[in-house]
Parts: sequence; structure tokens; C-alpha cells
Amino acid sequence: MNFQQLNKQRKFIIVGAALGLIACFLPWFSYGMGSINGMNGIGVLVFILFIAAGLLALAGDQKANIPSKMWLPVLGAGVVNICIIGYLIIRWESAMSGVSNEESAAFGSVGLSFGIWAAIAGAILITYGAYRFRSVDNNLKDSLRSLKSDVDKAIADKGKDSNPLPPQS
Repeated sequence: MNFQQLNKQRKFIIVGAALGLIACFLPWFSYGMGSINGMNGIGVLVFILFIAAGLLALAGDQKANIPSKMWLPVLGAGVVNICIIGYLIIRWESAMSGVSNEESAAFGSVGLSFGIWAAIAGAILITYGAYRFRSVDNNLKDSLRSLKSDVDKAIADKGKDSNPLPPQS
């Protein structure tokens, strides 16, 4: 893989995924003398989605845009990560809104740490890169329609493959 020859869309997604993967191991929340990184709780899902987006960006022809079958999952991984990380930020801020400065001083420095900001930056890079540099034939409506038809076809094929009960004697 030569990074210089990669498509611009793939570059954005790979850089965003790498930034997000590194960010998952950095502190997201700090309190006093300790911190919590992104590899706890729902942060594991964030980590898995960063891996999925990076692997999908590395698959296929490196010089071309991501094919339409893989474009929607990559875009979805970025959007879901933005939503999860945004939820964590909002939840932290709302939990800390009722804590006065005197109360938080007993715990030392309490707040969001740089890892969570790096993670959301990585998710934004993935989403921006996937959407902004998409192929002309990649749009949400057609991608969702294609996904729906693939699921319907898989369900229909599964129904054909099931063997009926053998005749009873």
C-alpha cells in the first residue's frame, strides 16, 4: 500500500480510523490522579467501528473510490461513532453540571480529556471523507435501496433452501 497513490476518500477514512484507534487507548475522562480510556463500556464498540471503517477503506482498488456496497457501512461507522462519542460528552457534561467547584476540587482535576476529542475528530474525518469524496453513484437513497434488496434477496434465498418436512409413513 502506497499512501501517495491512495484515493483522497480512502486517505481521509484511513487517517480518521488510525486517529480514532489511537484515541481509544488515550484518556477520555480524567479525575484526580486517574483517568478512564475509551476501551471501557460502549467505547469498545467505538473501537470496533474504527477498525471496520479502516479495513473497508483498505479493501479493494486503492486508487478508486470506495465501492457503493462498502460506502454505506463506512459512512454509518463514522456517524454511529459521532453519535456515541457525542452522547458520552453530553452525559459527562450533564453529570458534572450539578457539581460545584468546591466539590470537584476534592477530586483534583476532573473533566474530559484529550482522547475523547481525538476520537470524535477521527469519527468526523471518516464521515467527512466518506461523504464529501464519494462517487457520483453513491448516495444514501440508492445505497439504502440496494441494501434493502440484498436483505430481501437473502431472506428469500433462505426460505428456498429450507427443506420441507419429510413425508411421514
